[in-house]
Amino acid sequence: MFFKNTFRILTSVTVALTSAGCSEFLNGKKAEPQVMELSDARFKCLQSLPQQLQKFSVGEAQEQDIRDGADCMTEALLYFNKRTFGSLPNAYTVEEMRKFFGKYFLKENNVSPQFAAELMKIKRALLGGSTTYITKEEIVHIVEIMKVVRDEAVLLAPHIKILLNQKTQNTAEWEQISQATDQLRRALQRLLEKTQVSKSEYSFEDAKKALAGFSEFIRGETPFAPYDQYGEWIPVVEAVKNVLMGERAQFTSQQQWSDSLDTLINLYELALKYHYSLSDLRFEDRSKLRQVSQFMGQALQLLQNSHTMKTTGRIAIKDIDNLILQLTTKFPSTASEKALKKTYRAVLIKVLDPERKADTRDLQGLERKHLATISREFNIWRLHQSFIDSLQFEEKEGGYTQSELFEAYKKFNRTFVIEKGLVDDAFEQQALELAWQDFGEILQKNIPVSFNDEGRLLITRNANQLKQTWKSLTKANLIRALARLLTIGWGENATGRMTSAFISQQGLINWYDDFQEIGRDLKAFDPRSANSGGRSFLEANFFTFSGNGDQAMDQSETYEFVSTLVAAGLSSAQALQNHMALAGCEVKEKDVFGNPYINQGCFRDKLHKHFHYYFNNLPGMVQYVQSLSVADWEQFYRHLAVAAEAPGQKPGLIETANIRTLVTILHYIEGMMVMYDADGSSTLSLDEIYAASPRFMSFFKTVTDTKSETLLKEGFAYLVFRGSIPGAGALAGFQWDKMWGVEDAQRMEIARIFGTLKDQLNKPKK
Repeated sequence: MFFKNTFRILTSVTVALTSAGCSEFLNGKKAEPQVMELSDARFKCLQSLPQQLQKFSVGEAQEQDIRDGADCMTEALLYFNKRTFGSLPNAYTVEEMRKFFGKYFLKENNVSPQFAAELMKIKRALLGGSTTYITKEEIVHIVEIMKVVRDEAVLLAPHIKILLNQKTQNTAEWEQISQATDQLRRALQRLLEKTQVSKSEYSFEDAKKALAGFSEFIRGETPFAPYDQYGEWIPVVEAVKNVLMGERAQFTSQQQWSDSLDTLINLYELALKYHYSLSDLRFEDRSKLRQVSQFMGQALQLLQNSHTMKTTGRIAIKDIDNLILQLTTKFPSTASEKALKKTYRAVLIKVLDPERKADTRDLQGLERKHLATISREFNIWRLHQSFIDSLQFEEKEGGYTQSELFEAYKKFNRTFVIEKGLVDDAFEQQALELAWQDFGEILQKNIPVSFNDEGRLLITRNANQLKQTWKSLTKANLIRALARLLTIGWGENATGRMTSAFISQQGLINWYDDFQEIGRDLKAFDPRSANSGGRSFLEANFFTFSGNGDQAMDQSETYEFVSTLVAAGLSSAQALQNHMALAGCEVKEKDVFGNPYINQGCFRDKLHKHFHYYFNNLPGMVQYVQSLSVADWEQFYRHLAVAAEAPGQKPGLIETANIRTLVTILHYIEGMMVMYDADGSSTLSLDEIYAASPRFMSFFKTVTDTKSETLLKEGFAYLVFRGSIPGAGALAGFQWDKMWGVEDAQRMEIARIFGTLKDQLNKPKK
């Protein structure tokens, strides 16, 4: 909104100044006796000036209207300048001109004394001279500027609806926005060249006062919507100005003024592109994603080239804090100011400057090195996305199998993309090459991460034969980028290849701690739970495709964990919750997340009935559930409900936390089946359970007294087949049972494990 109003001031101020300049005169003596015809057409045109400005502001002015209006005002100015004299030699005071034109020509839309004073400041910025009077020579200069304003206004007129009237202009093509802002840039740069602004001391405070006066002038006694709420945007824009240009920016050259004007136009272009093209947050095709990439690149470039970054090398913490304050005031959201400030500081000192080792001392702001890190990670994402966009999906019947994808990876000319399309710096090129190698490692995993058309995480046998679509690979690329940032900020040994990096349990705990406030604000974390980083670390170690039970989350485990967190725990769970609302299962009472509770009986029945729809990404699980009797389904559901129980669980009701946990557990169960069901029987034999046991060994060592690998392996098998952690006697009895044979474990038994593990994790530490 501020940039909208600023543009109106910049494009209209010369016209308005003309009115003010005309509107204060005539206390002086005329050079010779003469009668002025106040009804002369050269003056009457001024009466329609506010209405003409209104039409221009909403994109309704025609070229001839603009030319006629500007020429009329020019002629009136010249006539006025030639035929009249003020009380000063060859000059008019502000009050003389204001009163005269207010009396005869601007009766409804008069120029207030305050606005007149602000316009004189603009006059001095444009032409030099004094703020208390305007000379005849300056009026001649105004006429010259008026000609430029007229010509540029004509060129801008076709773009005004896009630039200024978003309330009625609902859509605009990406290129139309670029064309409109390019024309605006040319117009304002040309005006800058014709004035003495670069030599002035005009301030942002002056501009705020001028904007207020201009709003009142153009509105008159009739409300005019585009200006009704301009003042609400001033604090936001001032905060943006401080971020990009500094609180007390001093422009000492024409070039600095020109660069700063470009910065404002670039920022306005980004705002328009977001408004018209990206605000729906739907990026489902290549064209839209390219726009996102271009938008992010322009935003990064805007920060890198800002006056503040060029002159001081940083954007101050206090200015970022103030911008967050103004944005949260103007746009109330679930994320609080406090949470946003804590989060961005954590990102600054951990992700963007990992060498700082989370030391907050002497943290002064967003610096060039931080932008360099953002630029590198952005370019890594762009490199991988360039590869995805280059794939010929039509020739592959819509998708690539894992082997086909890796063959395409090997043939892709990444060197050309890196050197010609991304970066020139040799060290950055090397960093992108290392990231490309990390990408190749992930593509070769035995069970690749992939997503279906609904964005759900696919877990199925022979996943390497699935055809991955553009949408699947694009989502995977985004999640890989998030996993990289998590590892860089909270992992160790993350300065080179990600294959050498890892996240410890304490590292994930620290991540949860840094994001706990914003996670709770955004309803992603349960406000009743303590730090769950330790539990999440165990889940990643136990249940991801690459989990191995050691004391570290490597690149693959982290990527698979984030994939499950995003695509299952949040996305799939939300879809399930939304469907329960449509099915009429909600009750009036709300849970701690602000969502309605769901009747448990209704939830259980709808879950069973529509399981194939909710979990079409888990075909083996769907087949298993469909094979269950009513009694077996209820038993299976009870195991899930026990494991998904939340703190302070209300009997008979299902809440958000229950759904998220239940959905995640179903994904973990199916992951275990896919990884260890070697014979494809849809069950796990004793030998297959033994094969799964190594990843759980480190955990079992913490809950039993034995350190024997054999006993630990047998203990895990007992847990699966009998449902509890065994003592010595129970373990001996299990050995006897084995002699007679034990039935294969089904998904029912795997589901039961989660309740037992939960009980163990919730026990007080010794």
